[in-house]
Parts: sequence; structure tokens; C-alpha cells
Amino acid sequence: MSANFAFYIHHHGSGHLMRALSIASQLKDARVTFLGSGLSRFEHIIPKTIHCIHLPGDVAGQEDTYASLMQLSFLHYAPINVEKVARRATEISAALHALFPVILIVDVSVEVTMLATLCGIPTVVIRQNGNRDDAAHLHAYECAQLLVAPSPERLMNPSPYDWVNAKTFFSGGFSKYSGKENYTAEVDHRAVGVIVGSGGTSLDGAVVNALAAQCPDKLIHVIGDILETKQAAVKNVIFHGQLTDPATVLSQCDVVIGNAGHNTVMEMADLGKKFVCIPEDRPFQEQLLKAELLEKNGMAVVIQPSQLKHINWEMVIRKVENLPADGWQGVINTEALADIALRLHELWDRNFPQRS
Repeated sequence: MSANFAFYIHHHGSGHLMRALSIASQLKDARVTFLGSGLSRFEHIIPKTIHCIHLPGDVAGQEDTYASLMQLSFLHYAPINVEKVARRATEISAALHALFPVILIVDVSVEVTMLATLCGIPTVVIRQNGNRDDAAHLHAYECAQLLVAPSPERLMNPSPYDWVNAKTFFSGGFSKYSGKENYTAEVDHRAVGVIVGSGGTSLDGAVVNALAAQCPDKLIHVIGDILETKQAAVKNVIFHGQLTDPATVLSQCDVVIGNAGHNTVMEMADLGKKFVCIPEDRPFQEQLLKAELLEKNGMAVVIQPSQLKHINWEMVIRKVENLPADGWQGVINTEALADIALRLHELWDRNFPQRS
């Protein structure tokens, strides 16, 4: 019996999907299924070999007249009187039943982890940065047979609970560039990259305008969809929009400015870029605490969003250019994805041993 893995992929941003794609690429000779409510926008990059189950959303609409949210210590998100939530839980349960036997990798959702456990399905939970020692996270961690932290231990906020840390496999870092060809474009020391993710950002046209005006000797490459582009100076700014392969531009940049999302950080480490980090407001202070670890380890210069209107960009660029050349050393593990895949296959064999 070949291994069978399913990934539940949270819809916020694109990072969870990119991480799942990276791990799935190493699950050789295994059946892989993705479950999520935002998968259709990524159909062009999800391999045809991966079966996708498109789930209804879980946010109340105008039709949900009696909707409300329950405030519970053991769940993060508990809408009631929302018909599509009942349909979503039904479809997840039915999918897990149809896929049985299967192991579900949850990236990320306390509620789905608990639902899968009630369905009798073994789970693996992806750990993230932030203050995640609340009752809900601890219940999910207790349900999981394995916790995976896609990071070196020094860039992950430790849990005060020894059993959580003992249950965690720290794989070391990886990104969508790991294991691919090296990006050897010659670095232009005039080039500064600004990378804008899809999960919400303080990086807008006004910020780009100030950066370009204060650093006229720099060429600013903006990657992603940015607000207020008409306000941005164009003389030394190039707007690339969304790129299928941002590394083709980033590899030329000496310095990159971006947010503290996990995937962005690992991509900067993989590409060896000097990084200006702007942590955004996220649940559980995820980006803020990640940024503190980056600064503590000499891997980035951190600017808070509240400082952006008054920042001296020339001074910031000079400061980041003086970061240690080996600041990212030890963050990326070239074997991380293979190691995670091995752990998952070992977990499969423990749950479903082959009968002789």
C-alpha cells in the first residue's frame, strides 16, 4: 500500500500553499491531495498529479442573517449559524473518509486538526512563529502525531512546554528556490528590491516614493501588486508587478525590502540577500516575533510600520549593507525537504505497517 498524504492549506496569503508544494514535491511514490478554500487561484502552479478538493469558505455573508462568533478558549475561529461552515466541515470529513487511510498535514488550522482527529485521521501540524501557547494551539499540538517547524530552532519561538518542543522536528529552512538552479546573476549594488506579498502590507506607493527620492543613486525594483503606484516616483523605480519567478529580479539586487512572512524570510536566506524587514500585524504577533529573532541574529535590519513615514532610507540602506556577509549561515538546510518527507513516510509506516 503506497503512502497517502493530504494537506489542509489555509487560505490567507500564498505562503501555506507554497510550503505545501515544496514538501509535496519530495513525497515520491505517494498519493497527494490538497484541501483548501483558496486553491483555484493557484491552479496554474499546482501539478496535475496533485488532486485538489475545493472547500466552501467559512466567512459569514449577507445571507447568514443569524451569524455570530463564539469566543472559546479551545478554538480560534468558531462561527455559528453559517450554513457554509456546516457544509465545509461535512466536505472535509467526507474527503478524509474517501481518502482513508490517509495522514493529514495541517498548514494551518486548530479547528481542522481537531476535526480530523475526531474523524480518526492521524495529523501532522506545521508550527509557526508567534505567541502560540494558548489553549487552542496546545490542543492541536496534542492531537498531532508530529509537529514540523520549517526553520532552524534559533529562528523559531520556543514553547515553554517541553513536550511541544520534544514533539517538534526542526527541519531547517527551505524556500521555493531550494534545490533549484543557482541564481548567479551579477549583483548590481545600485539595485534595491521591494517585494510585496499577498497577505497585506504597509509597503505602498508612498513608501516607494520616499525610498526613491531619498536614494536617487539606487534603482528600485518593485515586485508584486503595490497600492498607490501613481504616487511613486518613476525616475529610478521599475514596477515589475506579479512575477512567476521573482528571483530573476531579486538575484540582481544587493538589498531587498520586504515583510517578515515566513516564506519571504526563507527566500531571502536562500538567495543570500541583505534584508530590510518590516513586520506586519498578524495573529499571535507572528511577524513581530520573527523580526525580533532576525535582528537578534544579525540577519536583518528591522523597521516597524509606524516608522515608515519618517524613516531615513539612506541611513537604513547603509546599515543593511553593513550586515555580516555570513548572516544567513545555517538558516537554509539543503536536505530539509527530503528530511521532512522521510519523517512523513516513517509516520505512515508506523500508522500503517505492511503486513508480511
